[in-house]
Amino acid sequence: MDLDVRRLRVLREVALRGTIVAAADSLGFTPSAISQQLSALERESGSVLLERTGRRVRLTDAGQVLVDRTEPVLVALEEAKAALEESRTTIAGDLRLAASGSLARAFVVPTIAAVAAQYPQLKVTLLEFEADDSLRELRLGQLDIVVTHEYDHERRRPEPELVRIDLFAEDMLVAAPAGRFHGAVALADLKEEIWAADPPTNSCGRAVRSACRAVGFEPDVRYNSNEYSVLLAAVVYGGAVALMPRLGLAGAPAAVDVLPVADLPTRRLVFAARRRGEPPRPGVTTVIEHLSAAASAKGSDPNARSPAR
Repeated sequence: MDLDVRRLRVLREVALRGTIVAAADSLGFTPSAISQQLSALERESGSVLLERTGRRVRLTDAGQVLVDRTEPVLVALEEAKAALEESRTTIAGDLRLAASGSLARAFVVPTIAAVAAQYPQLKVTLLEFEADDSLRELRLGQLDIVVTHEYDHERRRPEPELVRIDLFAEDMLVAAPAGRFHGAVALADLKEEIWAADPPTNSCGRAVRSACRAVGFEPDVRYNSNEYSVLLAAVVYGGAVALMPRLGLAGAPAAVDVLPVADLPTRRLVFAARRRGEPPRPGVTTVIEHLSAAASAKGSDPNARSPAR
């Protein structure tokens, strides 16, 4: 029984995405082509690999066995590809890097611009993804490097498929209308305030709400936005308060006071990630080295404990 590696990759993609349409979109094929590949793989293996429930599909026991054994095969192919590139004497090729928001604007873009100036044959394309989405796409092989974050009271579970490189930690600070508060402000004292925050569907929005709940209240969030400039506008014009990472407050208007948190210090922990299954390609290693060097000036040690709560 000979199994086609390309069809094994298709099966894994369908298992991860949950639908043939989603897998087709990810791989750049038509749904019909994906279905044909899966039918051919079932003939090759002599087993039914998928069960269809409406528009979604799920693995049969045989399909699960095959996907479980496929991962080491794909890892080996990644290692062979990386070893081939590592043999070259120049740092070149194409890399896809994901970051978003203030991390992209104030940290990643300047860093990859410096890499481009030093290594003109290395093309780094920046893409914007939310944290959870970027790590999924990295696992799927659609990205080469991710720069993302978590919060010190909301740590992610370790992901065996990924190598994590801690970069820096930065304080979450209160943005408030100028003159309303003086010095450090306790979150508990903001219970009656109108809030501006990221939506609860992303990690920053969840972290803000979690911090408020930890001191006993649900924030009255009337301004929801992924854009820090919009949140700051809500502070200036709407009289709202916000809890934001230090990088997101760079260049805050004069009408905004930026204040430390007195009662529940919270930090955003910034890290890079790459797939574990590859000896790092020279380009990947180079970009991560530059990110690590740039990070040393951006914040504190992400592995240090926060001040006692």
